[in-house]
Amino acid sequence: MKEKSVTGALANALPIVLFLAGFALFAWNEYRTARLGALIRKAGKECVELDLSATPDPSMEGKLVHATGVTRGKAPLIDPDLGVEADALVLKRTVSYYQLAEYHDSQTDQISYYGEWCPAPLSSKDYIAKYRDANFSYVRLGSRKDTCKTVLLGPYGLQEDLIGWLRDYTADVDLSIPAEAMARLVSQAEAAAPDNRRVKVQVLGNTVYIGKNPEAPQIGDVSIEYEAIPHETISVLARIQDGKFVKYGSDK
Repeated sequence: MKEKSVTGALANALPIVLFLAGFALFAWNEYRTARLGALIRKAGKECVELDLSATPDPSMEGKLVHATGVTRGKAPLIDPDLGVEADALVLKRTVSYYQLAEYHDSQTDQISYYGEWCPAPLSSKDYIAKYRDANFSYVRLGSRKDTCKTVLLGPYGLQEDLIGWLRDYTADVDLSIPAEAMARLVSQAEAAAPDNRRVKVQVLGNTVYIGKNPEAPQIGDVSIEYEAIPHETISVLARIQDGKFVKYGSDK
């Protein structure tokens, strides 16, 4: 009887708890909406149009400004391994390995093997005897992403939060690999190649392909793809602080 009474009390209290939670959420949303509206009205009164071609004006410090221009970096981004260079906000390298993958069907207890592209080399030491030494890779190189540390808009820097939303990658990357880096890559690939296989290092658009034929990949082939987020024309509504555009309402 006591257990039923407790359950009944909880059931009766549940609507009240839900009402209070809903009311609190409604009040919080109303507060945020009112605060945002006040911020927008204040911004409309304070905002100043900023000429990016002019010399930085110390009197703009702390003011809300609007500006439009093309982003740029202090220096181009460079892949430290292959020397690929891009004047961009982000340079991304994606490395894929063509490997023999093992699949185990738990219902039939059957083991199957398929060639497929993988983000990292696979070990085949525990495969059945026929495929135990199947996997290798011409080179071992990790994927990486390099981001421009100092982004400028005119003479001003950009706070990282203001460029974090730029996500549009492009395959338009110039793969002019320095001769020394290319020779090192070829040497590594030839050293890893099986005795009866000839290896080629090819530059195909935005991809460095290590293997005989990208249309018919073989175990050991490696694909190194480059993408970049280029500098572009943007408009910012931000506050000037210490020579940087920072988020309006930010104190850092």
